[in-house]
Amino acid sequence: MNDIQKQIAKILWNFQSLREEQIIKLLNCSEKDINYLIAKKIITKDKNKILRYNGKEVNNRNVVAFDVVMEYLDRNPKIVKGKHPVNVIMQTDTFSYDIIAIKEVEQDALFETIDEKCKSDRIIIIIETKKYMPKFINTNKPCYICTYSPLEIVDRVN
Repeated sequence: MNDIQKQIAKILWNFQSLREEQIIKLLNCSEKDINYLIAKKIITKDKNKILRYNGKEVNNRNVVAFDVVMEYLDRNPKIVKGKHPVNVIMQTDTFSYDIIAIKEVEQDALFETIDEKCKSDRIIIIIETKKYMPKFINTNKPCYICTYSPLEIVDRVN
């Protein structure tokens, strides 16, 4: 196993599952590297081209959170796994971001206590809904609200 293949396995171990194209862009790897890991039964790929570490479940929240990360690749972000409810912590040269993907029914509980859970400079919340209704978010930090699918910014606070 080469260094790139080790990086693929590590990122899928940490984040459970990502889209194949996300892995290719993030790690500048090839399908050949991915197929090697699939052949060795280290990772698996489903019909939607979601890659996951073998033995782990697909984590759609991380997949969606990385859709946001893909929009920041030109800023050369550093990415680490967040602590629940934060899926991804992303650090660029100028700001840190907590990226959180939630279901619509979870938004009230998150919005009330968000500053207790988020330590980064800025917050990006992705809500699985087609119809976002603006609500009070208890934070002084800049906060983007996105909906999916498709991923789009629908609100901004601060």
